[in-house]
Amino acid sequence: MTVPKHDITRLAGLSDGDLIQEARSFAETIRGHRAFQNLQEQVPGADRFDTLSGILGTTSDAAKYGDKLKGVDRDNIREEILRSFTFACQHAVMMATYLNDPSLLNIGFEMQQRSYGKSSTTSLPGQPNKVKLKGGPKGSGFVFVTVNKIAGMGSVEVQYTENPNDESSWVSAERSYKCKIQLKLDLVKRYYIRVRYHNSAGYGPWSAVVDIVLG
Repeated sequence: MTVPKHDITRLAGLSDGDLIQEARSFAETIRGHRAFQNLQEQVPGADRFDTLSGILGTTSDAAKYGDKLKGVDRDNIREEILRSFTFACQHAVMMATYLNDPSLLNIGFEMQQRSYGKSSTTSLPGQPNKVKLKGGPKGSGFVFVTVNKIAGMGSVEVQYTENPNDESSWVSAERSYKCKIQLKLDLVKRYYIRVRYHNSAGYGPWSAVVDIVLG
């Protein structure tokens, strides 16, 4: 007997910033999702994830400056976000089963088929080997990043910087589950961009760095 379940185990190990990005991205994923319309109060929806991510951002910043009380608040909000992910995933499984519609399971996380008496493993995703950059309309500041799709890729993380030799300068865009990502950057600058995949096993290797000049 197998029990379908979304694999969200990696969320607990994310930094505050990455967990905020996951919550916001998930909110956008479920906002128009058929399983998350006209929800009962106990089911967390898009607005709930947006609210919690905002609170985590505030308490996380305060905790960084030594506010111990805010540190406790931050930990509590993290736990609430993780519980909300669990409840939302359970709701999607219930709705997909009730309506006999497997497409309702598509909420941005891979399904993990857990067999009683058996175990399954997931391998780390491979390296993106085709990363293409295309500027948007002149003066818009938009950059479109396209990456090749591979089996088991999970989500896509894009980072950008003006100084590729300074590891601390790399900035992550919101994680995406699509192979085409849109960035909005400042003009008259050269940006360096790299991409990697992430699945339930963890992060794969970064792609080669590519660059683009926005004028």
